[in-house]
Amino acid sequence: MSLTNPTFPNRPDKHQGTPLIRPESVVRNLLDNADVIIPECVIIGYSSRLHPLLEARGFQNVRGYSAPWHSMWLQEQSGAARVGVVEGFGFGAPGAAIVIEELTALGVRRFVNVGLAGALPNDVDFGDIVLCTAAIRDEGVSHHYVPATRYAYPSAGLTDELRQAMLRKGDPFTEGMTWTLDAVYRETVEEALAYREEGVVTVEMEAAALFTIAEVRGVEIASLFTISDHLLADSEWRPAPNKQLLTDGLARILDVALRVLSPEGRIESSVLFDSDVETEGPFT
Repeated sequence: MSLTNPTFPNRPDKHQGTPLIRPESVVRNLLDNADVIIPECVIIGYSSRLHPLLEARGFQNVRGYSAPWHSMWLQEQSGAARVGVVEGFGFGAPGAAIVIEELTALGVRRFVNVGLAGALPNDVDFGDIVLCTAAIRDEGVSHHYVPATRYAYPSAGLTDELRQAMLRKGDPFTEGMTWTLDAVYRETVEEALAYREEGVVTVEMEAAALFTIAEVRGVEIASLFTISDHLLADSEWRPAPNKQLLTDGLARILDVALRVLSPEGRIESSVLFDSDVETEGPFT
């Protein structure tokens, strides 16, 4: 049977339905384990380039947590931890949605999403910091949580905390909207040009879903990106010319997130990594 007036999701009454699987059920073993450390705040990351950056800042990789975030980076091995970092679960809204749902079920209430993003305007450079102010909902996950709207928004208060932290330290940054799309090889020239004209700064794969889930679950989230590639430079896609730009950019946004989420006693790091000139894709 064909649908003459298709909707997304397929059932328009989806949002009033009863979920079959709840995150509390999936992480029950962690909720019942007094030895499991659940931080107050979590940084959600994606790139393996975070590993040496976290180690340099006194974090250790603690295993034994639930999939897909089978481990968590913590600065403390026992007792309470203020901030943790999860990464290594892949890219895209579906995986990120599972992570924030399960961590929220465990009691985490503040999140900062840090990742690589493509740039639409030409006046932002590789490795620059972008503070996200809104996300265009062009992925699928958010539409299963709330009815269709054009934008999803981060938490205003936490976003402003990141903004003020960068202003106080004199960190250069750009702020603006992102385009969240979960089909990386279907980012079209026509869309990119239209969104750039609208003032959209970046494209990535998770923010709209994370913002929507955070609003539904009543937790705070904000997002920082560093530029890994240009979609429209010289009318074609252009990746960063070397890996060091990406590592440096991730280090900068990681430190901003840590200044806000864990302001007391944070380990400052000036560790530098060897540059190379290999061509770099947007997701490594």
